[in-house]
This record gives sequence, structure tokens and C-alpha cells, in this order.
Amino acid sequence: MVLVFVLGSAAAIRKARKGEWWKAGAIFLPGLGMVVMLLGGVERQSTSLFWLGCLFVAAGFGADAMAYWRTRTLGRGQVGP
Repeated sequence: MVLVFVLGSAAAIRKARKGEWWKAGAIFLPGLGMVVMLLGGVERQSTSLFWLGCLFVAAGFGADAMAYWRTRTLGRGQVGP
């Protein structure tokens, strides 16, 4: 669990240094959510830490969607005659 979080954090830092903030959030937030969910206990799904972890994972997927959307719209503006 710690190794996945450390490697995800390192990859997110590398993306953030390049200025790719949405991609950094898409990498970091699901890893953070996994750690929070496992700290809260996956077997008891009514704990607040479990739901906080789910929120972090969902925010990571949202950041990934936003990074994809920004890539598509920026690429569309550059193509032209």
C-alpha cells in the first residue's frame, strides 16, 4: 500500500513539474483515496474514512476526465488551414 502511494506521488510530482496539473491530480488522488479507504477499513463500508476515500477516487477520475477534455479542446483549436 505504501509503495503504490509513494510511486504514485512521485509520478504526480513529475507531471506537476511539467505543468500538467490535471494529470497530476488524476494520478495522485486515486492513490490517496486507496490509502484512506484501507485506513478506514474496507469491510465496514459505513465509516467516514471509507467514503472520504471514495470521494478522492472519484475526484481523481474527474481530474482524469478534465485532463482528457482539455487535451481534446486544445488540440482542436490548433488544427486548421
